[in-house]
Amino acid sequence: MTTKNKIKAKLGQGEGKNYKPWTTVRDFAGSNSQSGRVLGWKTERIHHFLSQLERFYFYILEWSDNVSDIREKYPLSLDKTHDLSVALNIKHPSDSKTKELLVMTTDFVINVNQDGNDRMIARTVLPSNQLASKRTIDKLELERMYWFERDVDWGIVTEKEIPKEMAQNIEWFHGCRQLEGSPFNQNQHVLEQIEPTLYKEVIHPNGYSLSEASLRVDEMLGLEIGSSLWAVQHFIATKRWSIDLNKRIHPSKCIYVERTEMQNNKGKENNVS
Repeated sequence: MTTKNKIKAKLGQGEGKNYKPWTTVRDFAGSNSQSGRVLGWKTERIHHFLSQLERFYFYILEWSDNVSDIREKYPLSLDKTHDLSVALNIKHPSDSKTKELLVMTTDFVINVNQDGNDRMIARTVLPSNQLASKRTIDKLELERMYWFERDVDWGIVTEKEIPKEMAQNIEWFHGCRQLEGSPFNQNQHVLEQIEPTLYKEVIHPNGYSLSEASLRVDEMLGLEIGSSLWAVQHFIATKRWSIDLNKRIHPSKCIYVERTEMQNNKGKENNVS
């Protein structure tokens, strides 16, 4: 899609559910095995990522209670970045064939709540080994100055700043937050009813693995196999159960969970007659 058509389609505009990223997975179809799409919790829209690193960073943002909006592949004004390239004597990114100047993007523009105030920050995500490239540094300088002139906090995020185990854990349960399409899609009350039994089995003193505890509950309550494991993921995703996300979750091993205040309040609601 040409730049003109992208502008016409309002890509890179809007907020929340209405935002459309400037670059999508479709633009790189077949050329990047690490690209992917994820339905966001906060925005309720499909997010597009061109690397595993971008996806992992997204999961960290999703988990944060201080983040209210996430916009990936945010376009920068071509006129402004061109002016900066001239002023800084840096070659502006362009199409290798047509030589047409390309619109630069920032990987993530994020709305965060800091000290009760909503502010926007910008982050570029890339592997640390790319920082050895002079050309990469030049393009990052254009990006840095672009946001500096707009008084927006901009920074670089590499794999060194992303807690991998936490990101992988969030990825494991991320798709289990919503009931739609789940084993409990039409039976939310069943999900609430099995929580006490499931919790007891997961923290059982015999030290059952997560898979074993879940299977025991499935068989005990006559549920479809896999239903209780999905429920565990749901309770963690909705922050009703708390675990140490810095330790990789393995269903073949036991895990330590605690009920949160949210779950305790939920339990009280369910006990009201």
